[in-house]
Amino acid sequence: TMPLLLFVTALLFYAESLTATTISYIAGKVEIIDPNLIGEKSISILEVNSTILAKHIVCTGKGSRTEIHNGTTILRLGANTVAKEDGVGAYWIHSGSILFCSTAPTTVRFSSIQSSATFEGRGTVIIETTGNGGFKLIPLEAKGYFSTAKDGKKEARAGQLLFVVDNPSNFGDAYDIDLMLMLRSSLLINSFPDPLPTFERIGLAIYSQELKLKGKYDAL
Repeated sequence: TMPLLLFVTALLFYAESLTATTISYIAGKVEIIDPNLIGEKSISILEVNSTILAKHIVCTGKGSRTEIHNGTTILRLGANTVAKEDGVGAYWIHSGSILFCSTAPTTVRFSSIQSSATFEGRGTVIIETTGNGGFKLIPLEAKGYFSTAKDGKKEARAGQLLFVVDNPSNFGDAYDIDLMLMLRSSLLINSFPDPLPTFERIGLAIYSQELKLKGKYDAL
């Protein structure tokens, strides 16, 4: 009976972890699709303070966005985004863009139509789908590693855009981006009523990037 008791306890813990997701902010039209239902009954309007389960698909309309809280994790969905929590510590994005923010060390898996990557650590990362079924990883501030099935681990560097492509997945090209420009232009950062809990760390990452650029100019 003891193994059965342990199994039931683990199952209850798993089920509980899937029900702690709460909607904290909505702008525009955001809908939820319940794959367990059929037809029009499967689609409903998402409201603030409602909870959603894993496998429920969240869809944002044009000019819409939402913020979702799950423990120490914040997930922001931009406009025209279709995404879902695909189990504990896993997020699937069909189209659009999301911002993932965790103030505590965690392991999370991001996947798209074709590709997937795992993040180990804590930080603030924007994930944006691409036309080839892959996605971009853009750390605004981070301490940890990304990994793919074929390329292993790569340090998550603030301001370095990484492409994740193919299946099995690997890292594509990497580019340095202007964090200050990103901060000013990204609606995922500046179009929500409450600042991210990692905002000061993002500021430090911007300051560090500007110091490095200044050093390069001085050397020239």
